[in-house]
Amino acid sequence: MNLMVLLAALLPWAATPVSAFTRFYIACSVLSLEAQAITVLGRGSLDSLVPFNAILAALAIAWHVRAKRPAWPWVATTRQRLSVPAFLSVLVVVAALNVLRPAEAADAYLLERVLQIERTGNLSYSPDITPKANIVGGFYELVLADVQGVPAVGGWLVQLHGVWGLLLFTLAVAAAQTWLPVGSAPWAQALLFTVPVVFHQLVMIKNDLFIGAPALVALSWAVGSRERTTVQEILWAGWLVGLVVAAKLTNAATALVIAASVFARDRTIRPLWLTGAGVVLGLVTGGLALTFWQNTQFYGDPLATSQVDAMGNLNRSVGEAVVGLGRFAISLFDLSLFTRVAWPGRGGWGGTFGLPFIWALAVLVAAWRVSPQSRRALLAGGVCLLALGVTFPDADLSHRLALGPGLMVIAAGASAAQTLDRRWVVPTLAAVVLLSAAQILRSAFLYFVA
Repeated sequence: MNLMVLLAALLPWAATPVSAFTRFYIACSVLSLEAQAITVLGRGSLDSLVPFNAILAALAIAWHVRAKRPAWPWVATTRQRLSVPAFLSVLVVVAALNVLRPAEAADAYLLERVLQIERTGNLSYSPDITPKANIVGGFYELVLADVQGVPAVGGWLVQLHGVWGLLLFTLAVAAAQTWLPVGSAPWAQALLFTVPVVFHQLVMIKNDLFIGAPALVALSWAVGSRERTTVQEILWAGWLVGLVVAAKLTNAATALVIAASVFARDRTIRPLWLTGAGVVLGLVTGGLALTFWQNTQFYGDPLATSQVDAMGNLNRSVGEAVVGLGRFAISLFDLSLFTRVAWPGRGGWGGTFGLPFIWALAVLVAAWRVSPQSRRALLAGGVCLLALGVTFPDADLSHRLALGPGLMVIAAGASAAQTLDRRWVVPTLAAVVLLSAAQILRSAFLYFVA
């Protein structure tokens, strides 16, 4: 309930898609900080926060109304930057799947954590759930638990998680086009809505799209902005990336890319301190400091090393890293066909970036010499994807783990295509969109019959 109240005070008066996107995560961050406070103090609950947040929201709304600020100005810009047919098509399919299928998490530990938050009203650990649910779950799971508590309709709001996820993704795509524009080109506007791995995040409950969206927006700013950085921009980008890293430490390379981008533009050390401050702010609001504190209290180790090792989520040797990176590289191009045949014992869920990524990569390589933006996108995406392939054994069958960097590469390719004078660009783009749409429809059918 708290998140809905906070969003009511923040979202309507946002001026741009970037502002609206930022305000959404500000609301989530405020909720997270409040939940962390009641967890550490051992007093209060999510329910007890509602009156306090309602008062804050009422004051904010009254201030906006008195100032006669226009409501929902960002909606028109968002609509202009997306393919309405593609958006509506995905919306219909996702809504049908959400309504007709039971709300199901891709990983059981996620729902364990949500139920734990609902029981206690805070973010405290529990010996009755798996260690992974304690250590990994937090930021997104708190949002789910809070939304579940909305009177009368909370259950349906969670049931329709894919619809809300699609709206958030659409806002992220519109925000990213502030720096990686595609204009009114219909096929380019539709491309990101046909990425297979995104579709799967809208069917099964998982946190990857929720944390991938800030990475997409921050990385789009890093590779697409041509202006010198400002203090506000640096803190904003660092904060967004801090949220991403707090949710999954395997995203740490994203913070390095943001820092490198800031330094490359300003060529001074001071902006790097500001970047670090923004990242630290994101880490704290995302709950990483609380996780370290509770790990120490519960497991005697801030990193919960023994428990993390038992999960088997990280490559632990050079050999494992080489094999993991090789499989990941293959999976970027084989559409999950060769990978699953060659290694039938591999697990993983979430699909791949598919044809949109392959097409975008070809466009960026073709534009390498003439487009500094394309070079930056390839370098930034390459660093993030390389780090994931080296560290995470499930990267090959779960591209969702690198959702932000992968989507940034696709967005950059769609933007570069608008200035690349090659005859093959538009016909191949149309083919990719149609074939990927067909792949998504096939997946939707399998979800229905499964």
